Amino acid sequence: MKVYGCKISYYTGKLEAYLRYRSLNYANLPLVGEEKKLRENAGASQMPVVELDDGRWMTDSSPMIAWLDSEQDSASIYPEDPVLRFAALMIEDYADEWLWRPAMHYRWTYRNSRDYAAQAIYEDQIEGRLKIPRFMAIRRIKKRQLDEFVKGDGVNDRSRAHCDQTYLDALNLLEAIFAKRPFILGDAPTIADFGMMGPMFRHFGMDPYPAEIMREQAPKVYEWVARVWNSKDDGSTPNLIDSIDDELTALLNECCETNLAQHRQNAIAVGNGTSRFNMDIQGATYEQAPSSRYRIWCLEELRREWSALNGATQYNLKAVLRSPEAVILWEGNAFAPSNYDNDRKAPFNKAINVFGEGVPPR
Repeated sequence: MKVYGCKISYYTGKLEAYLRYRSLNYANLPLVGEEKKLRENAGASQMPVVELDDGRWMTDSSPMIAWLDSEQDSASIYPEDPVLRFAALMIEDYADEWLWRPAMHYRWTYRNSRDYAAQAIYEDQIEGRLKIPRFMAIRRIKKRQLDEFVKGDGVNDRSRAHCDQTYLDALNLLEAIFAKRPFILGDAPTIADFGMMGPMFRHFGMDPYPAEIMREQAPKVYEWVARVWNSKDDGSTPNLIDSIDDELTALLNECCETNLAQHRQNAIAVGNGTSRFNMDIQGATYEQAPSSRYRIWCLEELRREWSALNGATQYNLKAVLRSPEAVILWEGNAFAPSNYDNDRKAPFNKAINVFGEGVPPR
């Protein structure tokens, strides 16, 4: 398969970690210069987009991995136990939709990381493809990413401390888990691990500033990043934990207080026709955060998974999900629908960007 992405891309790294685990052959190709073709075939020009050998096109890492995994003969990366499966999907969505914000902040706010990332993007995507001087391209990359995906995502002098801390909290929560076992749910990677590879590998684990923090403050997480990247499916049955322990409970409630709180407030904003809104997370306010129809779909997917659980499983999960924000998973549908992928064709549908045309709306 052909994977159109970037060597430092968040979601490309997530997908690549899975492809390596399953020993699925793929070719890395740059996205820049192919945008028109990707939009025509996949609906959106975003990283990664995949062209299969049979000519079909896919995009969006979560449904792509889910479909690919359904085609495998080995044990699924989605736990059979319904409690663990739902926990893993919550963690994946937290990694995809919440940790994106601090990952972009740490990459583009801090100079050494900004310099590294801009040069890496230029060399991987632009050099030899677009006729623009190196210094000018790098300067434009830095300005666009900082303005659009950090400042334009509600990170400013008032919210910056919380955005910094949310990465440190994630490290501490994962470090406690990896003190007990090699992967988030047991002795083999699950979708929770591949989801967390998005931010922890290609951003926090590679960008100079957050990578130094990880090495110094969370060496078990740093080791886990390499462990997932080097993991190979050996055909054995994974030995996962029997129930959600205290360490996993803490991570799941962080998912509620950050990601589910974001989903709830975003859904209200979209329903009100608001392109930007003030978002309160753990006592911090992200002013003029961009609203996202795609993230309503992400919430709908979690709610769909929840509704498919039997009463006993829901009861057991409610005993763990103690944050008040968790009620968005089971309370009456008080927000407008996303009206996205109603035919349930993802990842073979015509995708939409997280934000409008690909960047937060002005």
